[in-house]
Amino acid sequence: RVMTGCINNSLKKLCIGGHAGSGNKALKQLPSTLGNLKSLEILCLDKCKALESLPPSICNLTNLRELQMRECKEVRELPPLIGNLQKLVEVSFSKCIKLSKLPPSIGNWQSVEDLILNKCKGLTELPDSICNLTSLCLLDVRACKMLTSLPHQIGNLSSLKILDLRTCKRLERLPPSLGQLLKLEYLDISDCVDLVIPSSLEKLKDIAIGWDDGKVE
Repeated sequence: RVMTGCINNSLKKLCIGGHAGSGNKALKQLPSTLGNLKSLEILCLDKCKALESLPPSICNLTNLRELQMRECKEVRELPPLIGNLQKLVEVSFSKCIKLSKLPPSIGNWQSVEDLILNKCKGLTELPDSICNLTSLCLLDVRACKMLTSLPHQIGNLSSLKILDLRTCKRLERLPPSLGQLLKLEYLDISDCVDLVIPSSLEKLKDIAIGWDDGKVE
């Protein structure tokens, strides 16, 4: 019913739920007609706590610049073709606790600058294709407690300035390619209890929070 009143092909911003308030605890599905909002630039679904999935038609929103889905706690996966949203600049799946993986197509998000995945407690891995995001400046995966590794070619993220890995308690090793991130200004590896740091990354020590010489090998 909420969506029915909002359908307008010229709509640029659509918010359901809301980050500041209690959100929407009833909405489980979005209608396929969402994909008709071809002018939409901002979609905010924060705290749609009962939402189970996104309709495949969301992949038709090719003008979308922001996708905010904080605390969509029942979403387990994303549409396979979500990478079609190539104008995205800011994406947040913060606290989507049942989200277990990201589809490989996100490698097409060439304009994404901020990708927020903090407290996605079910996330076990990042797709290798994430390394194609050459505009990415911020990657936040803090407190992704099931995450065991990072893609080997993460050093291809040539614009990355901030990498937040704190409290990724199962993260086992930093890829040596991190040393290729010449624009990296901030690296947080605090409370990564099982982490091994390759000796080739010692040059990152000055920008790292939580560095422990005892973990270098």
